[in-house]
Amino acid sequence: MKSPFSLSVIISILLHAVLFIALVWSVDFERVKLEPTPSAPIINATAVDINQVTQQVERLKQQQKAKVDKEKQRTAQAEKNAEQARKKRLAEEKRIKQLELEKRQQEDAKRKADEQARRAQEKQKLEQKKAQQAEAQRVEKEKQQAAAVAAAAAAEADKQRKLEQQKQAEAAAKKAEEAARKAEQAAREAEQLRVRKEEEARVAAEKAAKEKAQRERQAEMARQEAEFEKAMLEQGATELNARRQKQVLGEVDKYRALIMSAIQRNWLTEPSMLGKQCSIDITLASSGLVIDTGPGRGDRAVCESARRAIKKAVTLPVSRDPEVFAQMKNITLTLKPE
Repeated sequence: MKSPFSLSVIISILLHAVLFIALVWSVDFERVKLEPTPSAPIINATAVDINQVTQQVERLKQQQKAKVDKEKQRTAQAEKNAEQARKKRLAEEKRIKQLELEKRQQEDAKRKADEQARRAQEKQKLEQKKAQQAEAQRVEKEKQQAAAVAAAAAAEADKQRKLEQQKQAEAAAKKAEEAARKAEQAAREAEQLRVRKEEEARVAAEKAAKEKAQRERQAEMARQEAEFEKAMLEQGATELNARRQKQVLGEVDKYRALIMSAIQRNWLTEPSMLGKQCSIDITLASSGLVIDTGPGRGDRAVCESARRAIKKAVTLPVSRDPEVFAQMKNITLTLKPE
C-alpha cells in the first residue's frame, strides 16, 4: 500500500508540468500575435493537454483507491480468518477442558467406588471376625454349661451317697432313739409353727403398714394434684377475667371518645368559655338514646351549652357488647370548650 504522500507529490508534479506547458504556449502566442493566424487552435491544444493530465490524475486516484480497497479487503479477510482461528482454538480448548473434567470425574467416581468396595470388604471382615468370636463364645459357654452339668451330677451323686450313708446310720439308731426323736420332732414342729406364725404376723403387719403408707401417699398426691389443678384453673380464670376487663375498658375508652366527638359536633361554644369545663352525668339506653343528663358540675354557662349539645345529639354511640355497655350506660364526661 502506497502512502498518500506519494500521490500528492505526483499530482503536484503534474500540475507544475501543466503550468509549464501553459507558459510555453503563452510565450509562443506573444511571439506570433501580429500574425493573422487565429489563436483558437492554441487554446484548444492547451485544453486537450489539461484534460489528459486530469484524466491521468483521475486514473492514478482510481488505481490508488483500488489498491486501498484491496488492502482493506485483504485486512478484513485476514481479521475474519484470525477470528475464525481464535474461535476454533477456544472451542478446542473448551473441548479439551471438558475431556479433562470428564476424566477427573471418572477418576473420582472410580476412587469413590474403590473406597466403598474397600470399606465393604473391611466391614465384611469385621462381621466375620465378630461371628467367629460369637461362635467361639458360644462353644466356650456350651463347654462351661457341660462342665457345670457334670459337676452338678457329681455333686448330686455324692449327695445321694451321703444321704444313703445317713439313712443307714439313722436306721441303725432308729429303734433306740425313736421316742426321743418323736418328742424332739414334736417340739421342733411346735417351735417351727410358732416361728412361722410370728413371721406371718410380722409380714402381714409390714404389708398392712406398706399398703397404708401407699394409700396415704396416693391420697396426698391426689390432693396435691387437685389443689394444683384448682390453682391453675383459678389462675386461668383470673388471667381471662383480667384480659376481658382490659378489653372492656379499652372498648369503653373508645366509645367514650366517640361520644365526646358526637357531642363536640353539636356543641356551640363562645370565646368566653375557653379554659372552663363541666362534668356531666349521662344515662344511656342500649340503643344509645340519651335517657337523662345531670345538671353538671363546673361553669354554669359551659354546663348549659353542653346539655343543649347532648340533647341535640339525641342518640350517642354505644357498644352492643353487654359488658361494655354495663360500664358506660351511666357515664360521666368532662367537657372543655376548644
